[in-house]
Amino acid sequence: MSFEMDASPLSDLAPVSRDSLQHQAKQAIVRSILNGLFMPGERVVETKVAEGLNLSRSTVRAALQTLIQEGLLEQESFRGTIVMPVTVRGAEELETIRESLEQLAVRQAIVHASDAEVAELRARYERALAAAANQDVGLAYHLDLAMHQQIVAMAHHSLLSRHFALIEHKMLLYMAHAGGPHLSAEGFRRQHEDVMEGIASRDEARALRGLDRHFVEATSFLVGMFTNKETTHG
Repeated sequence: MSFEMDASPLSDLAPVSRDSLQHQAKQAIVRSILNGLFMPGERVVETKVAEGLNLSRSTVRAALQTLIQEGLLEQESFRGTIVMPVTVRGAEELETIRESLEQLAVRQAIVHASDAEVAELRARYERALAAAANQDVGLAYHLDLAMHQQIVAMAHHSLLSRHFALIEHKMLLYMAHAGGPHLSAEGFRRQHEDVMEGIASRDEARALRGLDRHFVEATSFLVGMFTNKETTHG
């Protein structure tokens, strides 16, 4: 099962104000990619984006260049700028780098997180669990990511935070195009409860054991879905 996120054509987006134009153009392009207006492997044409956002081509060009540097877009000879393709290899790489970052985040969060931050983590866990129970796939994925973002924030590690931010949009892109069954409430609890409770109780072994379970299951699902897609369409 796939999910949708408020898809709308670029022409329907509100014109970007003159404050932080490049940043706002970048965010508008990202939303359009995650909403499915631009599909993986599809060209993103600078002139059309500029017209849709009512911005200069130079502003849009700068935003596109930033997204190329971050990896959500790619530059190809003879084709121009395209949305990052989603592949089995890409899914494997994304999950392995994400796991390494989150292992560090968990260890640091156990040491540095405040009680208020732990309470916020628990609240995000409960909201994501409720969304999974209600089979609200898009919301559940976003709230799942919000929980992991909180763990990274709790680490109080600026370099870690910057590296994790670089893969957040890629994570959502892969989730959006994976398809297949959504994560049940039971599955969400199995993958996340020990991580949350381990951090809350400052029990590193429990938190890392839960994180390992999470990535074994999540990686198997994501890689399996894209393996099936490549086999079917290959």
